[in-house]
Amino acid sequence: MVLFVAHKCKLRKRECDLRPDYQGIKYYGKNDMSIGWGLEDSEDKLQAFSSESTVENVNEAIELFNIAQLLETEVRLRKWDEDTYNGYKAKSPLLMKLCAKFFSKINNDSFIESEESVCISYLEDFWTLVEKFKVYERISKDTFKRFMEESNPTLWVILKHKRIVDFGGRELSDFLRVSEQTPELIAHNFLEAGEKIRYYFPKELLPSEYEGILKKYVESENPNPNYLHLIMIHNSTKECPISDKLKLSAKKAYHKYWENNQASGTGIGYGVELSFGDVPDVVSYEKDRYTIKYTYDIKWLEENLDYPTILNNFKFLFEYFDMFWRCTFVAVESEMGVFEKDIGLKGKKEYIKGTSFDMCNMTSTLQMNAYYNFLRKNNISLELVIKWFFEEYLKEEFGAGGFVYNPSKNDASWLDKCRNIASEMDGVLKQYRMYVEDGQIDRELLEMSSEHIVLSMVPSFLEDKYAYAESTDMHNQMHLLFSDQSTIKYTEKTKGSYNSFCLLIMSEEMRRSDFFEYQLPAIDWLIEKNAMYEDDNDVLRLNREYIAILADMYKHDVVCVQYYGKYKTILTEMKDSNDIRMESTLFSVPETNYLNYMLNRSEYSNGKDLRNKYIHSTYPMEEDVQMQDYMDLLKIMIIIIGKINEEFLLRC
Repeated sequence: MVLFVAHKCKLRKRECDLRPDYQGIKYYGKNDMSIGWGLEDSEDKLQAFSSESTVENVNEAIELFNIAQLLETEVRLRKWDEDTYNGYKAKSPLLMKLCAKFFSKINNDSFIESEESVCISYLEDFWTLVEKFKVYERISKDTFKRFMEESNPTLWVILKHKRIVDFGGRELSDFLRVSEQTPELIAHNFLEAGEKIRYYFPKELLPSEYEGILKKYVESENPNPNYLHLIMIHNSTKECPISDKLKLSAKKAYHKYWENNQASGTGIGYGVELSFGDVPDVVSYEKDRYTIKYTYDIKWLEENLDYPTILNNFKFLFEYFDMFWRCTFVAVESEMGVFEKDIGLKGKKEYIKGTSFDMCNMTSTLQMNAYYNFLRKNNISLELVIKWFFEEYLKEEFGAGGFVYNPSKNDASWLDKCRNIASEMDGVLKQYRMYVEDGQIDRELLEMSSEHIVLSMVPSFLEDKYAYAESTDMHNQMHLLFSDQSTIKYTEKTKGSYNSFCLLIMSEEMRRSDFFEYQLPAIDWLIEKNAMYEDDNDVLRLNREYIAILADMYKHDVVCVQYYGKYKTILTEMKDSNDIRMESTLFSVPETNYLNYMLNRSEYSNGKDLRNKYIHSTYPMEEDVQMQDYMDLLKIMIIIIGKINEEFLLRC
């Protein structure tokens, strides 16, 4: 069951209720779909505006600022000819001049009244203009303090502006120490991940004070579980030190919240069922909206108990790897919808995952658990199969001798099995690294090594093994072509029939005239980048080979160069233009990220820490948890085996 907790209103309800109403034109950003509508709504005002125009109130002044920003986007309505557009655009400096003139008159006597007169949609713009036109230089510290105490403003709007924070640092600090808004602002600024607004905290409020503020929040009656989650997974930093005691308190409060609110929020149940039975195919599955049931043919499994087939089953039967030997249960951005990305709060160093990740990992863990027990019933130890791979298979098939793997004993406790496999995992990776670098395994030299294995630095035999999107242009192309949030996927002709622009162009005969005016610059840009073209009938077409590479990279966050054959020329051109980068490592970046999430907490604050907690004896005491950890460690060992096997296969 996944439970979602809604975000609080971006502006506090009290502030929304008290603000005056003003239905003005609003600029929401250069990539917002409302630009065309905003320009359309601005036309009457632009026609009426002249150098003789005046401004009566603060909202009118801010509206001029918004219209000027719309004109600076370089978007031209289809009905405007060039002269009309240039005439409107020439008015932009006049709009800003009149806005500046109004703000220059705001002073110590009129500041509070002016701020309270701003409508809710213009509040952010007001503080932007206060900073831009240095209104704060005409306000006394006493007036600013009185404003804070009497108005109890929404603090994040003010903390966006460094010069204002520097001006009123002492007054802001005093208010932040007692405000109920402060804990969530600290969490947002120092604990939360993602591209977000940066807040400037006054230097008078010391980082050493944050712990006490957050402690009061954790112990309060109704803390938001999203913020409790951020606190409990945060790795203490100089900017925001958090003790283990506070993290534990947050963890207890978080679990207490869900114990008391199991029926609240919006829930989506999903699950996986797995069984062995008599089925016509080696594997069959049934699927409804949220549940998948797998059934594996037990007769076939019993008839195929040789070691090579057992390992092959993890790729071809359980699908731990795709056709390019990429691990299939890592988190990739394309598998997460906007709702999953935006709901809840994500820690700065949190491993971000969604429902698809949870489903895949639930499935792979069930598969490992079931197959491990199936093999045990047939007197086969999976760890002996692993030993065979390293000590016999690699030597016999590829002449790679010298690998050593010491399996756990069958009667060992779950704790001892976890300790052993965590240690052996490091051992085989060090042996593989030595073999790649030196062409052989020098056991005496290996025994002298005590350095920690860095997963991202484990090398590959292969030059330019993986390719990754590097440039902003490449990321923008993929977003426009494949994202369900692309601004060019919707047209009046097709409505919402297609989830991506790429699918739309592949399925329909579309011309530039079928798109809205605001969409045309993006389409022309894709043509300029050779992602698409217009044929002799002006129909938009995709450059299929180029698109195939981008689609693979978008879906998996990585392209496996060795499998691309004739497409390598395109990849080389992308590399030469710095649109992609190529690396030669055993694991791809998504795989490395997953392994770091599972094995340690050096990269991710919410990491499972499977390796470190068993090597450093900070493991859980419950045997059922140890058993589950062992299954996860076996999964990781199978990933290592699959990746090493691919290396030797491609090297041949």
